[in-house]
Amino acid sequence: MISELRPAPWIESATIDPTSLLPVVDNHSFESLQADDGAIVTCINVAYNLTLLEFGITHPDVRVPSLLIIDSPRKASGSNLDDQARGHRTYRRFQTVAEAHGSQIQLIIADNGSASTPGTAFGKIELDYDEPLVFGVARPGPEHTHRAEDES
Repeated sequence: MISELRPAPWIESATIDPTSLLPVVDNHSFESLQADDGAIVTCINVAYNLTLLEFGITHPDVRVPSLLIIDSPRKASGSNLDDQARGHRTYRRFQTVAEAHGSQIQLIIADNGSASTPGTAFGKIELDYDEPLVFGVARPGPEHTHRAEDES
């Protein structure tokens, strides 16, 4: 999975530590990567969780949830061409997983401005003030929204 997403050109290997069951990248523990580039750590984290999701599907004796919710997978990325390419590779992988295992999994990705994905692997739900997530809850109009700076 790491080789497919290519979070950084310097990464040569990625495995799972048999004791902690966390990723090991180029012989460095996942915890040691936390201080590095946020976009790379996020990409590794997404790859790790997608790997667990797929492994659980292909190995029914391994009990991992078939639901994966990923919040803002591109948030830590910058906007240069390498960052955009990493985001597109990540979304292509989401699409591949959804197409291969769609009836067996739930893959929910919350992202402000998601990368475009061709095909019909994903449904898209846009949420805003007029189309909220929770319907039927009384809310004031936009002109009545409470802002902390209004109190000072």
